[in-house]
Amino acid sequence: MCLYWGLNRALKTPFGSLFGGAGSSGGSGGGGDTEGGGQGEEKEKGTITIEAPSFFSAIPILNSNISKELNFMHLEAIVISEGMASSGKIGELITPYARFREIRRTTKIIICKGTAEKFIKQVAPYSGELVTQTIEELIKNSKKSSFFPVSNLNDAYDGTKSTYHAFFGTYAAINEGEKLPEEGSVYEGGYRIPGDYYAGDVPRSNGQKFEFFGTAVFDGDKMVGKLTGFETQMMMLVRGDVKRMSFTIADPQKPELVLPISIKEVDKLKVQVDIDGDKPKIKLELGMEGDIAIIQSRINYEKPEMKKIVEAAFEKYIEDGINRTFQKCREMKCDVFNFGHSAVKKFLTIPEWEEYNWIDKFPNSEFEVKANFTVRRTGKMLKSMPVLSTEGKE
Repeated sequence: MCLYWGLNRALKTPFGSLFGGAGSSGGSGGGGDTEGGGQGEEKEKGTITIEAPSFFSAIPILNSNISKELNFMHLEAIVISEGMASSGKIGELITPYARFREIRRTTKIIICKGTAEKFIKQVAPYSGELVTQTIEELIKNSKKSSFFPVSNLNDAYDGTKSTYHAFFGTYAAINEGEKLPEEGSVYEGGYRIPGDYYAGDVPRSNGQKFEFFGTAVFDGDKMVGKLTGFETQMMMLVRGDVKRMSFTIADPQKPELVLPISIKEVDKLKVQVDIDGDKPKIKLELGMEGDIAIIQSRINYEKPEMKKIVEAAFEKYIEDGINRTFQKCREMKCDVFNFGHSAVKKFLTIPEWEEYNWIDKFPNSEFEVKANFTVRRTGKMLKSMPVLSTEGKE
């Protein structure tokens, strides 16, 4: 058993890493990862390796080698390597933590590409912050972008044994900030769906070396696949986990340009599941309303009849995105949409529901989605006008 512990309060095991709260039980609140009460720069991390048969047996051994006693009451996240997540041992090594008094069930679960040790070593705080503050702020951003989900230890414990749905976690990776395309090549080949990539592949320059983007999907306690940031948006939209988010579609009349749309409200989802033998039929209807943020083409989409063109284009964009995400999850045999919570209403008793075995029937299900979108506002311009030059209107 290997333990990784540094002044950033991190603990690494063969199956993953823990960070954000391992401190002293008798000192000044577990400080020590920054100077001056958290106002200075983070000190250099240290590494200690210990051989032990289990995580919990390694803790007292480590406590005998350091001047402070480890305490996990303020643990922020558990980082699991993608390799270990795919091994099917999460049920043995991670979910039992729910029994441990010092680890809260609200502790976040993060699945990282590569080794957890390498990922943890690249986690650095923003200027003037602690590592834990940086992680907390990034996790909060999920509610604004929906490019990655937020799951915790309780979700892992529940999801790995649930008969209603599958477990999923935040997908993370190291991004060196060198994936930005050369100038002029961003839209080469036509419109590209924003966010349609995984953590580590986000086209950007500089910034933090670690990033959260996409979803790790589990069948029981084994990771069987992942969703891109865009597919994660579709998943969270179907689950009803967000009320506001932003999308960028291709301009309906000038596909080489884009039309950003901000969703301001999502109506209550209507989910209907018909149990028809081994092939359940799932019907989903969702209503949305929002604003046109920018019109690059300067086409007068403010006109009532032109708004309908935008609405139809956006409805198709959402329907295609949800269908694509559903097909991918169906191939992975994982219901991450909570459709099982609607299907269970068709059964009178729990034994009948368990005998039906929704998890086994979901991959055979048929799916139909209908999106309704209404443009409420078009920004601070009443009418879009073309550019005028000596050559005339553009």
